[in-house]
Amino acid sequence: MDGKGQRGWGGKLALWAFYAFCCYFIWMMVRFLWVVSDIQTPPGTASGQWLSALLGAVVLGAVGALLGAIAWYTRPRED
Repeated sequence: MDGKGQRGWGGKLALWAFYAFCCYFIWMMVRFLWVVSDIQTPPGTASGQWLSALLGAVVLGAVGALLGAIAWYTRPRED
């Protein structure tokens, strides 16, 4: 066995894009929860804000899954 395979430039770019997106996702969710927690709403009306947070997380999760799939597909393989 030689060594580990090396990623090409496209694979490295895909992996870094995935890492950057993961950091962005975490920052965005923390920021959103921080902003939403400071809003004073009447009882029973906060469900729209939490639904918005959930849908935002789903959309960002789908983008992250796509980037992760691209990074996985471009991984180094043994011949």
